[in-house]
Order: sequence, then structure tokens, then C-alpha cells
Amino acid sequence: MRPDTLRVLQWPEAEPVTLDEAKAQIGLMPDQTEHDTLLEQKIAAARRLIETRLAMTMIATQYRATWKESPKTLRLPAPPLLVASAYPITITVDGVALDEDDYDLDLDAVPGEVELAKGLGKKVVVEYWGGVEPGDTICPMLRSAVLAYVDHSFNHRGVLATDGDAELPQAFETLLAASSWNGGW
Repeated sequence: MRPDTLRVLQWPEAEPVTLDEAKAQIGLMPDQTEHDTLLEQKIAAARRLIETRLAMTMIATQYRATWKESPKTLRLPAPPLLVASAYPITITVDGVALDEDDYDLDLDAVPGEVELAKGLGKKVVVEYWGGVEPGDTICPMLRSAVLAYVDHSFNHRGVLATDGDAELPQAFETLLAASSWNGGW
């Protein structure tokens, strides 16, 4: 069952492409710094657009999902589920933290699923991480989509949407469609 609410607790500390990669994509040299802030904003905007359109997470982001009524199976939005020592998952039912023995975690399910051992209490809160650890491999199609968005939005900044030049290129849409886990993009 999907949560009643979902909130981002911590945004990513890194982006899926570097500033130098974005500069190379648009034809700037690394020592050309006058557009650095703008490019960093466009990289973050591209990541967020892709994550929203694909209902997934690219880079380690912490979430809190809340269910008002305790279902037996919890579906955690914003896959892939990231569970590692630096990225813990905590589950509370009616304010009481569960032990790992009280639930089963399916890391292979998309989105990730938590199966509660028993129908416990009412309100369930799960704090968890989605995405991949910074430095880990990100899907090449998604990295390419970020770069395509940055290139397009940088080269068409200030263009009014009066013709087809202001639209995102079809390659961007194709990369998203090919990367969709749920058929939507």
C-alpha cells in the first residue's frame, strides 16, 4: 500500500553529473566559470525533473513515508531503495521503533516493499533512502538525459516558447521512456 504522505528529509549532496561534464556537453572549457552557478542549477533541475517524471530517485535522498492505518505491506515510493550502513531504514508503529525481526524488506521489488510481521497498531512511519550512493554507477541513459536537458536549457535560456526550438528534444523523451520502471514518463 502506498503511503498517505511522503516528504523529503534530505536532498542529495551530489548530482548525477559533474559541473565539468555539463561544461563539456555545452562546449565550455573547465576554466570558464561565469556560468557555473547557472549550470549547477540546471543539473539539479534536470535531476529533479527526471525523478518526478519517472517516480524514482537518482542519487541518495532521504524520505519519510507515513501511513495513517497500518497495512501489512508497505510500498516505499521513489525507488530504488538504498539500504546500507550510512543509509539506514527506520520503521515506527505508533511511535515505537521496530526491530529488524518485525519486518521483511524486499530490496528487489520496485518500488521497495516492507512486509510487517503482524498487523501492528495504526500509524506507521518509515524513514528511508532512495537512489544510489554518490560515486556509484548511475544508469547511462539517465546521465545522458541530464546532460541533454542541461544542454537544451542552457542553449535556449531566454527563448520564448513560440516555436519548436523551446521544446525538449525527442532524445530526452526517448531516454526517459527507455529508463521508466513503471511505463510512465
